[in-house]
Amino acid sequence: MKTILLLGAGIEQTLAIDEAKRLGYKVIACDQNPNAKGLKIADIGVVCDINDVKQLCILGRKYNINGVFCHGVEIPEVAAKISTALNLPGITPEVAHRATNKITRLEWFKSHNIPVADFHIARNEGDIKNLQDKIKFPVILKPIDSSGARGVQVVDKKEQLIPAYNEANTYSKSQTILLESFLHGNHVSTESIIYNGKIITFAFADRNYELNAEFHPYFIEDGINYPSKLSQQQRQNILELVERTIKKLGITMGAAKGDIVIDGDQPKIIEMAARTSGGWFGAGSIPIATGTNMLRPLLQMAVGDKPDLSVLRPIRNDFCAQRYWIPRQTGKIKSVTGLNEIATMPGVKMFESFFPPSGTEVHKATNHAERFAQVICTGSSLKDAIQNCKNAINSIQVEIN
Repeated sequence: MKTILLLGAGIEQTLAIDEAKRLGYKVIACDQNPNAKGLKIADIGVVCDINDVKQLCILGRKYNINGVFCHGVEIPEVAAKISTALNLPGITPEVAHRATNKITRLEWFKSHNIPVADFHIARNEGDIKNLQDKIKFPVILKPIDSSGARGVQVVDKKEQLIPAYNEANTYSKSQTILLESFLHGNHVSTESIIYNGKIITFAFADRNYELNAEFHPYFIEDGINYPSKLSQQQRQNILELVERTIKKLGITMGAAKGDIVIDGDQPKIIEMAARTSGGWFGAGSIPIATGTNMLRPLLQMAVGDKPDLSVLRPIRNDFCAQRYWIPRQTGKIKSVTGLNEIATMPGVKMFESFFPPSGTEVHKATNHAERFAQVICTGSSLKDAIQNCKNAINSIQVEIN
C-alpha cells in the first residue's frame, strides 16, 4: 500500500481523499482547521499548518510517504518543496513559484510572448501616485499573494486607487499589488493534465460573472456554464494558447489550471497555475457533464504510479451549470432552511452547503471565500441547467438580521 500526503482537508478536498482511498492508497490528510471534514475520513488526520514545509517534511518522513498532493488549494510551491526535499514525484519549486506568484508569472509570460493584459506593480502609495496619471481606467487591483479573489476589485477612476490599494493590502503579506488593465471579453476556465510531455486539456467552460454589477467593484464569480458558447475557432485558439503557456512555464507533470479572457478576438492569459482549480470545476462540474475523472491520474502521478489517462476521455456531453449562494446583505445569520430538499430537486447532481453557524456575522460578499453553498445541475439544454441551478439556490431561505 502506498501512502500519500494530502495538503488541505476541507469539504472540497474530500473528493481527493475519497479518490485516493478508492485507489488503495493510505491517506495522511492535513488541515489547520481541526473540524475539517477530510480529517475524519482520511486514514490519518493531522491538524497542522499546511504552509509549514519543515513540519510537513517531518510528517512525510514519519509516515514514509510516496507522494504529496494538494487539490484546489493555492500551495503548489509547498507541495513542490516537500516533493523535492523527500525525493518524490513533482515539479520543481522554481516552476511552482513561477506559476503561482502573480508578478513573476506575468513577467515570465511577457518575456515569452504569451498575450496578457497590460500591468503595473505597486509596492507603496508612492507607486500608486506615480501611476494614477499614467494608467488607463478601469484597472483591476490584485494582491500578488492571495487567492479566491480576496482583495481583488475594479477601479474606475484615480480617486479610488489609494483606498482600493489599502484595502487590497489587508489581504497581502508582501504589501505588493498588481494593477491589470480591465479586459471586457468572455472569461473561460480550463483544466489540463501533463504527463511525459503530453498535455491533455480535458475541461473547458465559460465562467459566469452575471452578478458583477451587483457586487461592483468586487469580482464575484457565480459558477460556470458548460458547454462554452464560444465558437469552435475561439476554443481552438484558447487550447493552443493554453498548451503553449504550460510549456513556457515549464510545467512537466501534474495539473495546470487556466483562466483566459477573450479580448476582442485574441485570447489572453489571466492565470495559469500549477494546480487543480477550486470551486468544484474540474472535479465537480466537468465530471458531471462529461464523465471524466481528473483526480485519479493526478493522484497516481503523485505517488509515482503510471496514470490512467483514459479517464480523461469524455463519455458524455451533458448540459451543465453551477451556481453559488452568495450573501447580498450584512447582518447576523439567524436561520438557514430549505437545504434538505435540494438534493432531490430537478437536475441537481451535486449540492454542498458550508454556511457558518447561526449568530455568525456576514456581509455582502467581496470575494469567493464568502460563498456559502454551491449546486451543480444538468438539464435538457444549457438554459434548463442554469434554471435548475437558480431554482435550487433560490429555495435556500436565509434569515439575516
